[in-house]
Amino acid sequence: MSKPAEAQPLDPLAQLIQKNQFVGWLCHVDYEQALVLTRDDWKLRAHGVPANSFLIAAASEKAPAEIILLRVTGAAPLPSNEAADGLKVEKLKQRPAEAAAGGAFTDLAAEQFQLGGLQCRVLGQFYLSDGRLRLGCDVESYSSAAGLAVYRPEGVALEAIVNYVSPERLASSREEAKRLGLAGGLPRFPIGTVRFSSTDRLHRGEATSRAVFNLNAVDFLARRTAVFGMTRTGKSNTVKQLVSVVKHTSSEFNLKIGQIIYDLNGEYANANQQDKGSIAEVFPGDTIRYRMISTPGFELILNNFFQQIAEGHSTLRGLIEGSKIPRSADLEAFLSMDFDAPRKEDCSSDYDFQRQTAMYQLKIAAYQAVLARAGYELPAGFKFTFEVNPGVRNKVNPAVDPANGMTAQQTFEWFQLVRQIQDELITGTGSAWIEPDTNVLINMLLQKNDQGGYTPGFRLLQPFKDYHAPNRSTDVCDEIYNHLLAGKIVILDLSVGDPVQRERLSKRIARHVLRSSMATFNAGQHAPHIVIYVEEAHNIIGRHESLTEIWPTIAKEGAKARLAIVYATQEVSTIHPNILANTENIIVSHLNNQHEIGELAKYYDFGDFASSLIRAQDVGFARIKTLSNPFVIPVQIDRFDPEREKRRGAGGKSH
Repeated sequence: MSKPAEAQPLDPLAQLIQKNQFVGWLCHVDYEQALVLTRDDWKLRAHGVPANSFLIAAASEKAPAEIILLRVTGAAPLPSNEAADGLKVEKLKQRPAEAAAGGAFTDLAAEQFQLGGLQCRVLGQFYLSDGRLRLGCDVESYSSAAGLAVYRPEGVALEAIVNYVSPERLASSREEAKRLGLAGGLPRFPIGTVRFSSTDRLHRGEATSRAVFNLNAVDFLARRTAVFGMTRTGKSNTVKQLVSVVKHTSSEFNLKIGQIIYDLNGEYANANQQDKGSIAEVFPGDTIRYRMISTPGFELILNNFFQQIAEGHSTLRGLIEGSKIPRSADLEAFLSMDFDAPRKEDCSSDYDFQRQTAMYQLKIAAYQAVLARAGYELPAGFKFTFEVNPGVRNKVNPAVDPANGMTAQQTFEWFQLVRQIQDELITGTGSAWIEPDTNVLINMLLQKNDQGGYTPGFRLLQPFKDYHAPNRSTDVCDEIYNHLLAGKIVILDLSVGDPVQRERLSKRIARHVLRSSMATFNAGQHAPHIVIYVEEAHNIIGRHESLTEIWPTIAKEGAKARLAIVYATQEVSTIHPNILANTENIIVSHLNNQHEIGELAKYYDFGDFASSLIRAQDVGFARIKTLSNPFVIPVQIDRFDPEREKRRGAGGKSH
């Protein structure tokens, strides 16, 4: 008995051709454009040929050596159309009015009236190299007399086209996966299904197989992604989908990917009627929420003013400068203070360093005493502690040693005594023991200026007590970064609080994330993968920001520190051009004016979708350009479904 023939490996090029999806013949082609001859019944059998759909042109009689990839950009007249149209008009003139009720031409070949042309853009050419499928973004050559058959791919063939990744990108993915301890390449993120037009009765109907589109991790991680679109057209849904698929992939592959969301409207931290769920609800055990105001379920984004001295003072300075508080000499001096500790290398001797350190400690204690007097809540067990030499201690109050720690009331009384004998407090070197900044702080504490006149003093700080977090023991930036290292989702709910402080804190946290990751990179180690999401990005990433500001810096340098940034906004024109120029992935839904379309058309081949982007307002209908894809893919983004995502996290399926 003869052995059964072994199954031959399928030709990946031939797999792209679906004979039942034939739509016509290629009657003209050059390096940029192509004209396809088609017919009504062919188009109907192939479930329609919408504008912007993909077509492939290949030899029909033998196994193809290459396949030309096309995109439909519009209708086009055939060379013989003028004569045919004239004949059609004459026949229509002769038809009676009753014929409008139905029926077809009986004295003219129906085929002649069904014929039409499709204008197409040449997107590239598929071919085989070493048995592997390759896609070139142009055509190496073409034959004007080839008579290639044209097909509209759907289902698995369409999936192969839109999810094609070059061997070089796959090798890069495998290399990164190997470093992370993963088998194979980095995972893919399913984000939606291919959709060509707002009307989708035929090409996405029940008789068709929808093609899933994936974002590749190798494109998304450590890259820049823009999400553009008008309000309520799916920007937030897209961002939530990105957060969700990154988190699920992180969990499924045991790969720690930190995510931080700048949530300007509070829609990621809190459920709303429109979206019926929030990221925090879907991933409650892996999400940490921050706010500027004390709220149950939220951590304070603020710092402990008694411990993060410089940051607390910087916050107060910003708040006071943004208020209408009258300025006095003492207040101006308070605003201009710095709280940098003395450095030994800047001192002339060990004695000088010790002396400056003691003066610095006294300044810190005076500042903390002002805060306490203004009603800022003390951290649990907090004591005011500083060193003074025995001579000063005995002159002020021999019964109390500040080095052993004092209460707020004891510290206030101690500084009262200091003011009473201040002129006597001269060190053996002959220099004043109370430095100018400390003197200003004592003035504020006692509500008296140098001349003994009354001043509001510490009361000027009372309106800003809510910006102090008494229970925080570490800098909030360090705390947030540690959450990101652990692969958590951090949501900064910036929908409440002072706008000036919101912007300052946003930049400070972003700066800390960049510096921490860059420090790891500069130390010769692999930085952690972190994704930064910025909603309403025009409020944070201004078009006119200096290139040295934090957001343009992250856009330029973040990739080598493995920082990915996803920014979402309604207007392309509001984003800093340097950031746009460094953006690898762009996701666009409906835009409502030609100016924004014109800005977008400067990038890749988004100009092909200008009309569709303005006309189609379907929620979640996006056009996506990724690093792996050399051309734009039209996609219907999957709707973020909190219940489905919860089931998926518990072991269910997402599709």
